[in-house]
Amino acid sequence: MIVREWIDLIKDVLAGGDYPQEIKGKHHPEIIRRHLAIVHNYLIGKVAYPEAVRSGDLGFLDVYAKTFMGIAIQEDSQRDEKFCELPTSYLPLPMNRGIRIVSPEQSQHEPFLYRNNNTSRIFSNLDVSTAYSEGRYYIEGDKLYFSSVPYGVIKLLIKMIVPFDKLDDLDEVVFPSGYGKIVSDMVIQSLMGKPPQKFVNDNNSETR
Repeated sequence: MIVREWIDLIKDVLAGGDYPQEIKGKHHPEIIRRHLAIVHNYLIGKVAYPEAVRSGDLGFLDVYAKTFMGIAIQEDSQRDEKFCELPTSYLPLPMNRGIRIVSPEQSQHEPFLYRNNNTSRIFSNLDVSTAYSEGRYYIEGDKLYFSSVPYGVIKLLIKMIVPFDKLDDLDEVVFPSGYGKIVSDMVIQSLMGKPPQKFVNDNNSETR
């Protein structure tokens, strides 16, 4: 389901349910969007990410990512480094895993590798730095800086897990496996001023 459909669904649930009148009066789309954001971001950070770590396959997180293409590589002449500006913010996960892939626009199979921006000196002093030719990037604020960029590459593809409040109305939204049917309950709980909490997983697949 897309963002707009989720908002409409919550509006319908509120209109038809046996909820306090003060809650029914809080169903302006922008208010629902804000509370959907709380629930969505909570479930990815507290459910999807730990499950991916436990499984040993962080690739499971890719289903939550949004793809951006045509991101221009720029030159920082003062620092003599190439960089790009992130198209939007990303969900803060450990080790910046909210950024799923950064690659040349036409070569997704040759992604840049992430490194901590405090390890550049250590890495450059290791023999491994000359043994491997993969480009690497590090994150500084809302920019990505690159150790090297293949010749002729001027545009990038970036996949990121975007916070719900940064999604467009027509963007697809994926919730963790088994939580699709109870998202509305969690949103209503949030509207009532209660913090999100885990509900029982109903063993369904990822819900879009």
